[in-house]
Amino acid sequence: MPRSKVKLAFIKDNKARKNSFMKRKEWLKNKLKEVPILCSIEACVIMYSSYEPELEVWPEDNTAFPNVLNAFLTKSPMERRIFFY
Repeated sequence: MPRSKVKLAFIKDNKARKNSFMKRKEWLKNKLKEVPILCSIEACVIMYSSYEPELEVWPEDNTAFPNVLNAFLTKSPMERRIFFY
């Protein structure tokens, strides 16, 4: 059974907005666990939200993070644009 489309609109209720954000954040983290396995690449993400006071870095064990960050920082600005696609 296919899922219904998500309505892309501002969620006015603060509690519902936070709940939706947390669900989507967990979904994103689950997908990021699969990408390195399926594609044989290193992946990391830095998340910031107004709901939590600190930045969240994934993966938590910080094994891939320094490698990915250094690879990104050594690229030229033009190459960095391609890095995200």
